[in-house]
Amino acid sequence: MKHKRVAIVTSVASMIGQFNMRNIVLLQETGCEVHVICNFQEGNTCDSKSIQKLQHTLSGMHVHQHAWSCPRKCLPGKCMKAYVCLYRIFRKYSFALVHCHSPIGGALARIAAYQFGIPVIYTAHGFHFYQGAPWKNWLLYYPVEKLLSFLTNVLITVNQEDEQFARRYLHAGTVFRIPGVGVDSKYFSTQDIDGAGKAAGMEFRQIHRIPDDAVLLLSVGELNKGKNHRVVLEALAMLEEEEKKKICYLICGQGELKHQLSAYAEKLHISRQVRLAGYVADIRPAYRAADLFLFPSVREGMPVALMEAMAAGLAVIASKIRGNRELIHKKGGLLIQPQDAQGFARAIRKLVHWKTGMPQELEAMGAYNRKQILKYDQSIVDQQMRCIYHQMIDGSLISRKVLAEKRK
Repeated sequence: MKHKRVAIVTSVASMIGQFNMRNIVLLQETGCEVHVICNFQEGNTCDSKSIQKLQHTLSGMHVHQHAWSCPRKCLPGKCMKAYVCLYRIFRKYSFALVHCHSPIGGALARIAAYQFGIPVIYTAHGFHFYQGAPWKNWLLYYPVEKLLSFLTNVLITVNQEDEQFARRYLHAGTVFRIPGVGVDSKYFSTQDIDGAGKAAGMEFRQIHRIPDDAVLLLSVGELNKGKNHRVVLEALAMLEEEEKKKICYLICGQGELKHQLSAYAEKLHISRQVRLAGYVADIRPAYRAADLFLFPSVREGMPVALMEAMAAGLAVIASKIRGNRELIHKKGGLLIQPQDAQGFARAIRKLVHWKTGMPQELEAMGAYNRKQILKYDQSIVDQQMRCIYHQMIDGSLISRKVLAEKRK
């Protein structure tokens, strides 16, 4: 079993840092030689310093790194070039197993793995086709995923909707559901005895010019259309002037819409209430500084930021979508339709009122979330992934007919 080569393939390096560091450790525990194949240069949700730090960490773990210019969007020329590069890597290293992620990276990896008869695990962090998705998503992504499922030994889903769909309509050898990528609930907990967490939160407020008496609304996520920060700006603009004065809205994340969001806040006359913090390497002080967590995405699989906020004991206002519906219940927060700015405004008004008038209500919500998120703890995900890896490496899950037929 020892020294089998395993490739973890993703479109961008940030998916390694955010979703796969524990997987690397688990594979190395089985004696595997781990190779990471991803784009270290473009498309990442964290900054260049964080990518350099990630590469240094991977080197220290003796992980082989392969730079791969994989696009995040379906651009035929770039996809073909990326496929040729990946094909050459697969031909050179004779991998025993490929674990791939992301729509484009996962598609190219499965096709290349098929060419060499390599068993494949694909983790779907949220299918692009889902209940309420645009029709073009169904036309583009569903047929491709259906075809590629024939080349997939193990399909890992992270929420109930995707699991049920995959079992009914796709053709992977085996379908599993794990509770997201897991969250270290102790790491993000705000229940510290020595008060260091509270002090870090206060310092974070000072750095980002947030008044001590302001109700801090926090969002964490890439600045793109899918994260839907725009609807929160619209909701804030609907509040009365006296209500606005009590609030600061902080977004931690970088992305292509930074300037558009800043300009939109100016247009809505709420720029004084809005802070764009950019990428934040250590997000814990932000959670400790915050009073409420807002998560307005239009599409998610099983959102890590939301799980972290729950572990931090924050009450939540989130969009009523796949993934969020599994995590947030009435005792822990409010769910609003993604495009319902008025609904978000009412929810913000209600919970801000509780913060200033009935803080025990918010504390109860946070305590409930802290308890609920234990079902999604990293230790549970590790246990399940360890089992999947062991079964793939010993061959008990390699049952795809297409691979057998390929060798005839």
